[in-house]
Order: sequence, then C-alpha cells, then structure tokens
Amino acid sequence: MLTELDAQIGDALQSLGLPILSKVDKPTELFAKPKITPCVWYIIEKARFESVSSFAFSVDFDVSVFLFYRSLREKGQGAYELLERILSALSLKTQFNLIPQGIELYYHESGEFAFLLSFKGNGRFVVPQEEEPLTTRITVYEGEEFVSEVSK
Repeated sequence: MLTELDAQIGDALQSLGLPILSKVDKPTELFAKPKITPCVWYIIEKARFESVSSFAFSVDFDVSVFLFYRSLREKGQGAYELLERILSALSLKTQFNLIPQGIELYYHESGEFAFLLSFKGNGRFVVPQEEEPLTTRITVYEGEEFVSEVSK
C-alpha cells in the first residue's frame, strides 16, 4: 500500500512535467539546494494504522511536498500556478483521498523559494495471506526413506 501511494504521488507529479528530486543517500544531501528549478520533492511523513479486521487496517498518513523555485520577482509569484497544479494533481490523480491541509513559504533567500504543501490522506491496507495454510503443504510419509537431491 505504501509503495502504491509513493508511486501514485510520483506519477501525479511527473504528469505536471516537474522534475522530482531523487531520494537522498546521505543525511548531508537532505539539506542541499537543488540545482534545477522548479522541481519537487515529497515525503510520506506519518502513517497511523487502525485495525478494521484481523487482516485489514485503515491507514491515515501525512504527505509533504516541497516545491523549489527560483525567481527574480519578489515573493515568488510565478510559483503560484505550479502550487495550484500540484494541489489539483494530487487531489484528483491519486486513489488515496489526499486532502490539502496548507501551503507555507518554507524558505526564501535571494530569489530562491521553497514552498511546503501539506496533505492528509487515508487508505486501506490488507495483509496478504497465504493461499493455503502451511500445515497442508507438510506431508509425512512413514516407512519411506527420505531422499533429496543433496543426498543423491
């Protein structure tokens, strides 16, 4: 379920034509400014599971999307159209009921902007079960010699 959520968010953002920053490998890369703008980075922050049945859970999660933008204009007004496109894409193109919670100017330095878009969503997670119980696959043959390919 979480991999489906990650894939749907990525696909919705790629449909906008915005580059998506890759996941970081080192903690120091987390705070590096992107070289290409505009671009986005997203993270699934929290996932809270609530039992519905013995093998099914209702999942509430928080998603943050960062839009990195450069502009010589004051306050990054050129980013507003991109923010609206991100809001509509994530609200309409995913099956996880993503509901926008807010937009915040995360940082602003000499024409470089980062906006934080917050979403809450929910979905359902079903634990995959085996097709047949393990006990039906174990067979004991009495009186026969055990032969395996290793012992041949």
